[in-house]
Amino acid sequence: MAQKIVKSRVNLLGSCKGIVLGQHSLKIVYKSGTQRVNYSEILGFCTIERSLLGHKLEITTDSGVINVSGLSHLKAIPQFNTINFTIKSFIETKIKDTYSKFSKAVVGEYLRESKITEVQSIIEPMVRLFNKNSESWSSHISQDHFDRMKKLSELSPVSNSADSLRTIHTSRVLKGREAFYDSIESNPLTPEQRLSVVQHDDYNMVLAAAGTGKTSVMVAKTTDILERDLANPDEVMVLAYGREAAKELKTRSKERLKKASIPYDLDKQISTFHSRGYQIIAKAQQMSVDEFKNLRMSRLRKDGPRKEFINNWLVTFIEGNEDNLNAFIETVYYAYNPFLSESEEAHQEALKGKKYITLNGVEVKGYQEVLIGNWLFKNGVNYKYEPNYANEIGKDIGFPYHPDFQVKDTNIFIEHFGIDKDGNTRAGINKVKYNQQIKEKIALHKVMGTRLVKTFHYNWCDDELESVLEKQLIDYGVKLNPISKEQIIAAVTQQDFIKNAVKELSATLAAVRSEAIEGYEIQSRLEKAGVQNAKSHMLLIESLRQAYVAELRSRNQIDYDDMILLATDYLRDGMFEPKWKYILVDEFQDISVSRWNFLLELLKAKNCSLTVVGDDWQAIYAFTGGKLEYTTRFKDKLGNHALAMLQKTFRYNNSIADTAGKFVMKNPEQYKKDIVTHTQVNSSEVYLMDNQDEEKDPIQATLNVVEKTILEIYKKDPEASIGILTRYNKTKNAAKERFGKHHGFNNMDFWTLHGSKGLEADYCFILDLNQGFFGFPTERKDNEIVSALMPTIDVYPYAEERRLFYVAITRAKKRCYLIADPKEPSEFVLELLDSEYHLNIVSEHFTPEKLAARKCPKCKTGYMKPKRGVWGVYECSTGLGCLTEAVGCDDCNGIAIKKDKYGECISCKSRFQLCPNCKAPKVVRANKKNRRLFVACSSFRGNEDKSCKFMGSLNPRLQQRLKEKDRVPLN
Repeated sequence: MAQKIVKSRVNLLGSCKGIVLGQHSLKIVYKSGTQRVNYSEILGFCTIERSLLGHKLEITTDSGVINVSGLSHLKAIPQFNTINFTIKSFIETKIKDTYSKFSKAVVGEYLRESKITEVQSIIEPMVRLFNKNSESWSSHISQDHFDRMKKLSELSPVSNSADSLRTIHTSRVLKGREAFYDSIESNPLTPEQRLSVVQHDDYNMVLAAAGTGKTSVMVAKTTDILERDLANPDEVMVLAYGREAAKELKTRSKERLKKASIPYDLDKQISTFHSRGYQIIAKAQQMSVDEFKNLRMSRLRKDGPRKEFINNWLVTFIEGNEDNLNAFIETVYYAYNPFLSESEEAHQEALKGKKYITLNGVEVKGYQEVLIGNWLFKNGVNYKYEPNYANEIGKDIGFPYHPDFQVKDTNIFIEHFGIDKDGNTRAGINKVKYNQQIKEKIALHKVMGTRLVKTFHYNWCDDELESVLEKQLIDYGVKLNPISKEQIIAAVTQQDFIKNAVKELSATLAAVRSEAIEGYEIQSRLEKAGVQNAKSHMLLIESLRQAYVAELRSRNQIDYDDMILLATDYLRDGMFEPKWKYILVDEFQDISVSRWNFLLELLKAKNCSLTVVGDDWQAIYAFTGGKLEYTTRFKDKLGNHALAMLQKTFRYNNSIADTAGKFVMKNPEQYKKDIVTHTQVNSSEVYLMDNQDEEKDPIQATLNVVEKTILEIYKKDPEASIGILTRYNKTKNAAKERFGKHHGFNNMDFWTLHGSKGLEADYCFILDLNQGFFGFPTERKDNEIVSALMPTIDVYPYAEERRLFYVAITRAKKRCYLIADPKEPSEFVLELLDSEYHLNIVSEHFTPEKLAARKCPKCKTGYMKPKRGVWGVYECSTGLGCLTEAVGCDDCNGIAIKKDKYGECISCKSRFQLCPNCKAPKVVRANKKNRRLFVACSSFRGNEDKSCKFMGSLNPRLQQRLKEKDRVPLN
């Protein structure tokens, strides 16, 4: 068959003479030669356009577009139709092949984000031609082929239809493997679990709330990959966070696969990050893992030997020279600048849980005071802290006055004033009143003939505090006798500064190793976080890091951090080529920077798919390097991904789920989840109880309440399992000692909150729910340096402690008991008292009225609690953040706040006079001889050193109203 299409005479300059049709190809004849095009190369039907210079024919092939112009007006149309008729069968074959190839790519397997462009290229040319002139296609091909092209057109671009295509794929797989998903666990997998198993995008995230079966997903997904031949066994890797987690996964997989009669062993697929790092390093160094482990693993990888090394190094470091010693002492304290706080509330918050203890063991109230106390001690100046001025000079001055320091056995006093050079004060302090008080104190010393050494906040800012202090003391004739370096080191040791520093430096060393930072990058992060004395901290940390690394290298050994860091370097340098196609990561919410970098190198393997499983609500290991943002900002880090949320739990009931879920989701950084529970109850199963008991020890009082409640539980549920959860080991040990010695308390577990993760019990008791240094949420700031070195975007107040509380509550299967101290209630308990949480409150001490009667009126966040070691006196639970004191109210048994000159009850508002010397309540005493009443201080203790000797006459009009021991009313 051959037909010639003659070129039009209109275009005499045209280069094409005509087109000849053959059986398998067409030939375009040019003046200078010919071009042959196979019909199988043509992607779609030809198009034709008319112009003044003749018709133009367009042919689209695999290689590109061919334009033939200047064709005869009379003959072009019929010959154009002839060409399209000739290529019809080839086009229909092309449609069939394209449709089949496309279907296999998008339905036969999970459509990955990285494959969308490649898949689009399969249909792009034909779809483009079809969309250009679909009517022409309908007249040339069969309806079946036309429908296929129309479907491909509707699915283009693939980027818009990807989700629907994935749904088609997953639906088919789920239907075909229904028996597997029904039997792989003791209960059939939930729809959410099944979806998470069959999603195989480049990046996949499975968010699993507590008790929703994430381990089931890990086992099922790994097995599913192998059973469906998506990869060979050595191309699948499961990474667990720690050894126990890996062990649990292996045990669980063995149990489930055996019961499901599936002949697989997943032991080789499951490993920790560290053990996988082992394997990579050993392989890169051409050693067996056992050989490598025996030759290279340092004893410093273990906590005990590492802390021993740090302790020995630290002693050597501070003994090395005076600069090192001074730098270390600077790092011991929280260097706080009160002028940086923008409000009184911010000032109180900054000082919560802080303690300042001098080298000679004196507890003072601020950072600049501790600097003064330490300077005096190091220079051999014996001093008293906050002495009673009136007692020291032996005169009644009519009001209480306690200068900051007094040089012992002299009339020299030291006052440190908190003002800048312009007389400004920190936020929350009245500038005019404070400056007036400064003038009055200076005048008082002048009148009384005592000598006053004055230092100011701005002296510290100008780095002149010590020199200003020294000059004035020398001018007053104080002899300085600097103690030896050995004496200072002895003091440092005696105050446990070295012991405490070893623990903190161990965490700090782990932080810089995990973050892979050193030198001035350490200082930069500290300065960015607002850490004072950043240079001293950097000197200490970097010196330790260098010494630690040098110790490892000198012995040609590595520790746990090196297992990740070195393996990452080997992967990056091409010394080990990863070939894993499927990587699953457990407990992803706790992944650190070093693990993340390690993972990124593993993902460079061709066609690798990553599945991370975790729960952002249970991210509780920031102090070990865990970065929540890798979970909550997963898309920002890696791009589009498949997300599955496991929201059905079989562990606890809806009451526990609602309480814990609402609480943790207050933080906007957490994912929003709607937890559905298998067990439904109609009343609250989260109980709030107080620890009020005749027992004075608050821990033992709490355990008394726990014991009574457990006995009640046993009456109804004798086989019940009990979990005791504590924020601190001290409380846990006390509970173990109490219930371990008593017979009849069976099936009990004792966990710290961190240690409880992954565990469960029928009934759980959460303890340590109070404010303060050993409260929950904790107000300890031990890890501020670690936090600065491992910055996070999660800045919600007590964010990690909130997640820890969520973990604690969700350990309970049937009921959770919160045992709190109403005298200093935890901020979490106060929040849960809101009606939206529906707590079952079985205590009268948490009523709004009772709580208001103890709330500090100054800071409005703390509560007045008994002051340790001082009978009858109360202090604010916020610690240094608020120095408010109170005493009991004789009229209503409430609490009365000490003000400048009088005390006032929070509840009944009754007022009484305070002693001008010590601010204890004034009371009525009777003369032993004539029984006439007079006024004395309630803190009178005879001839004891701390006895207040204040006395005064009683207003005559009160002689008949009052009796002995009554407080003296204000009016």
